Amino acid sequence: MAANEELVDKFGDLPDEIMTELQSMLTLYRIDAEELFFKWEEYCLKMGEDVKTDLKNVRAFKQDTREQFEIEMRSKSKTSQTPAGRGAQRTVKNAGDMFNMLDNLAPATPRTGQSAAKRKLDKASYETPLAERTSRLAVGSSPVGPPSAFKLPASPAASIPFRSRIDPGKVMEVLNDQIEIPTLPLDGYDSFKSRVELITNVLVPRFSYKPMYQKLTEASQYLDDRINDYTDAIQQEHSLPDEDFCNPSAKLPEEVVVVGRIVSDVMDSQKRTNEASLLLEGSRGKGEGKRVRLDLSALKGYALFPGMLAAFKAINPTGDKLLVKSVLSPPRYPEAASKVQELEKEMEKLMLGNLNVFMAAGPYTPDDNLDFEGLTELVDKIVEKVPDVVFLTGPFIDTEHPKVKLGDFEIDMTNFSGYVLEDLFKEKITSQLKRITKSLVILIPSTRDAVSKHVSYPQEPLQRKLLGLPTNVRLLPNPCVLSINEVVFGISSLDILFHLSMQEVKSAGKGIETNTFHRMVDHVISQNHFYPLFPPPEKSQVGYTIPLDVVWLELCEFPVKPDVLILPSTLPGSARVVNGAVTINPGFLSTKRQSGTYAFMTVESPGEILDSNRDPEADLKHRIYNRARVEIRRI
Repeated sequence: MAANEELVDKFGDLPDEIMTELQSMLTLYRIDAEELFFKWEEYCLKMGEDVKTDLKNVRAFKQDTREQFEIEMRSKSKTSQTPAGRGAQRTVKNAGDMFNMLDNLAPATPRTGQSAAKRKLDKASYETPLAERTSRLAVGSSPVGPPSAFKLPASPAASIPFRSRIDPGKVMEVLNDQIEIPTLPLDGYDSFKSRVELITNVLVPRFSYKPMYQKLTEASQYLDDRINDYTDAIQQEHSLPDEDFCNPSAKLPEEVVVVGRIVSDVMDSQKRTNEASLLLEGSRGKGEGKRVRLDLSALKGYALFPGMLAAFKAINPTGDKLLVKSVLSPPRYPEAASKVQELEKEMEKLMLGNLNVFMAAGPYTPDDNLDFEGLTELVDKIVEKVPDVVFLTGPFIDTEHPKVKLGDFEIDMTNFSGYVLEDLFKEKITSQLKRITKSLVILIPSTRDAVSKHVSYPQEPLQRKLLGLPTNVRLLPNPCVLSINEVVFGISSLDILFHLSMQEVKSAGKGIETNTFHRMVDHVISQNHFYPLFPPPEKSQVGYTIPLDVVWLELCEFPVKPDVLILPSTLPGSARVVNGAVTINPGFLSTKRQSGTYAFMTVESPGEILDSNRDPEADLKHRIYNRARVEIRRI
């Protein structure tokens, strides 16, 4: 295929001047159209908004690519100019870590003479008075200042001051705009206690397992069980007999049904998974645990990712390659439903008006300060409007924040508890949450929360006592499925949408959704799992570590398909109905450089559902997609 035809295949039919710009980039960087398209997708995600493929944006993309290329070349040039002798330095005498097991976390042994003097000057250039003053304190959970051997993170770029933020209060997107927003606070509203009933649909104590203490045999057993369960669900969904299912790695001259997990043989984290790298891994029972390469050339369109459970109709004439003829639609899992009597009780609770919900996700402050101005503004709105429920997801005190990494912040020493980061949380976040007295506040942690003792996903709730939280704040695990009255919410703070968009292999065609957000959410729902991607992206790809505890990933499965799915992501905030679920990405309340977005939702009472069916024994679906208005708003 000619280069121009490949560009049309990836980017669509574009004007000649745009095609010329793209063609020049292929020649200049010696890449193919597919790699250029990946760079374009990454550029669109970085811009944080829908980027149209017009001449202005393509030229800006070309300029950005050139700058990135020059940075990479300068970095390689510096590396190549490093004297060879420096790479062979002996570390046994001078390093504090003989075998480098601590990854430079232990300070090096002090040296004498001119080198020691230079080290002292280098240290003085960045060490803050706070670090000197608090380094002698006996802290409980976290260090205050960095040891001298720590490598300092790069200084954050100057952010846009909060008072100068762009379009404050602007509504970015609306779902079901025909539903009117009630005047808030509701007339006669006293407290959430008479209007809201919270029920958790997960066993919260199970999340308090010992993190990152997993055996390979148990992890492999869970992964194998997932394939077997999916096989049973596919068999029931499509009414298939047992004899139709075969080992995908065996010689199969006739078309049969094969089920397994999609895996990739791409080992380099800097390279992207593509259709040539995909394999299907069978279960140990029906597939001997073997992997077989996939040939997808016969499909008109597909969207796959590593970790995805899939069922194909295929042949394998040689035993080496599975020729996929069609993809079987995933099973439909049970939807949330309630009895008539239960819905009547919900109507009585909502006599004053709709159920109103605020949703926001961390980070809550930009990289150059810990002022939490966005959170303060959000709490001002909550206190003014008095919604029934407020969902807040972490990270609250972000481990990736430059000032948190350095300990470059001050805390009130009047009531110092010995736990520096917890005291920072109480000073910046608890003090704001205490202003909310009439709403139910639900906190969901993040694996990037510096105040969380649980480092892996799935993750136990935060600890109330250390954070000094009031009683109207409920602490729930990550992820969590819960019911607010009859409405079933599913919520997870791990950015599965962005991670899937990085790993997905897609070919546009019949039946393949073109909207990225819609497609990523559909993967989550059809896999019946909050984090179906496996393995997760590496730190070099997303900027932080994603610690999955595979043995306990069963806690991430949906007990029932949620009515409302809250999946915060670095992708632009959005609200859509996907596979019957109202799915909301509120965006982050604060990005690295500026303020972000949050979400508001109002849900009408189930009166229309009751009018359509009064059978006391019937299970009535909630149909929240017809009863809820959602707005994505700038803070």
